Amino acid sequence: MGLIQTWAVRTFASLAVRDFRYLWVGSFATQIGMWTQHVAQGWLAYDLTGSATFLGAVALARAGPSLVLTLPSGVLADRWNRRQIVIVSQGLSMLNALALALLVIGDLVEPWHLVASGFVLGTTHSFNMPARQSLVAQLAGPQFTANAVALNAISFNTARVLGPALAGVLIGVWGLAACFLVQAGSLLWGMIWTLAISDAAKVPAGRQRGSIWRNLLDGLRFMKESRAISGLITIAAVPILFGMIYMQLMPVFARDVLEVGPSGLGLLMSAVGAGSMAGAFIAAAVSYHPRKGIILLGATAGLGGSIALFASSQWLVVALIALTLVGVTQAISMAMNQTLLNLLTTNEYRGRMNSIYMMTWNFEPLVFLPAGLLADQAGAPFTTILAGCLVIASVLVIGAREHEIREFQDGDLAVPHRDEKRVLVPSGGNSAP
Repeated sequence: MGLIQTWAVRTFASLAVRDFRYLWVGSFATQIGMWTQHVAQGWLAYDLTGSATFLGAVALARAGPSLVLTLPSGVLADRWNRRQIVIVSQGLSMLNALALALLVIGDLVEPWHLVASGFVLGTTHSFNMPARQSLVAQLAGPQFTANAVALNAISFNTARVLGPALAGVLIGVWGLAACFLVQAGSLLWGMIWTLAISDAAKVPAGRQRGSIWRNLLDGLRFMKESRAISGLITIAAVPILFGMIYMQLMPVFARDVLEVGPSGLGLLMSAVGAGSMAGAFIAAAVSYHPRKGIILLGATAGLGGSIALFASSQWLVVALIALTLVGVTQAISMAMNQTLLNLLTTNEYRGRMNSIYMMTWNFEPLVFLPAGLLADQAGAPFTTILAGCLVIASVLVIGAREHEIREFQDGDLAVPHRDEKRVLVPSGGNSAP
């Protein structure tokens, strides 16, 4: 019992910080609502049109704003009050969900409403996430940043399981409008908890001078001059570019390689989700380990190995084990990457670095067409094994080049400097220019 109690205290330690606890409780609810709305919106789009192409149009309307707004929103997260950005963006998302609910209830919904709603949702999400992710580190403080990021991963992956399941129940019992009302209610709940955060979070991150464009260029310069930050962004992009190919080709594996059909496809996808939940808890449990850089590199290399193992498997049991490991290693890699990014970035640049991190998720579609063409020519297993090997090779190269990541230990934190450039404070305590 003592070991379990100690594990629980360490795993959820950052919740002892009042303001972060309020932010986390509100975020958990809104994430469940977000997944509920995504499922309902997709179902409604296909029910109205019967067109898979229109499903893609709605997804594009939701993803499009992030291509334009994510980097500028990171600048605003460093110029403005992050807490207010979160509240305002959630309020607009709540109105968006309410509008959809009323249109469905009144039987007035048209396909273009879903495109417009997706655009609004993508826009508010683009402003919300850099501010929210930066606020996590700001509220939790350096001591609990790693644990706070891991707890965010727990809430995200838990919501990814609970939200779609809740949507299925709501649609079956009360109809689609109930899903949008639940999303609106969850956003209101999140706003109430965010409003309760103390005055310490109400001040702007820093005194940014000049135009938004100049601040954006300054953030890019900050990233370029820091090999550690550049390395972390690259490590984040590699699994997106190569590590998600297996997900694109999953139907091919289910039908032609493993021959398990649609039900087997659902089982394979569930294994990834279960692994992600487990990985998030593991990340929280090891959040106090001092060698976070080694954990990041090991988990990301493990992700590549797990993907290759899945692609080479001929039996369902082996494939399920491999995909569970994919979920575990991916969750740990993401949590450690975000942790190091926040720890090695001063507060005045944190919004911009988080927005650049988020931009890496927009790289995913760039490889889908080439991967599909290669899979048609050489087969899905070969293509996916190659993708896994590229992840491993990239991590080995970055790990060998970027000693600040490889040798990072707790205490190597970014601190302000008179010339506003990043300086690391090594564990020994001496400043390094």
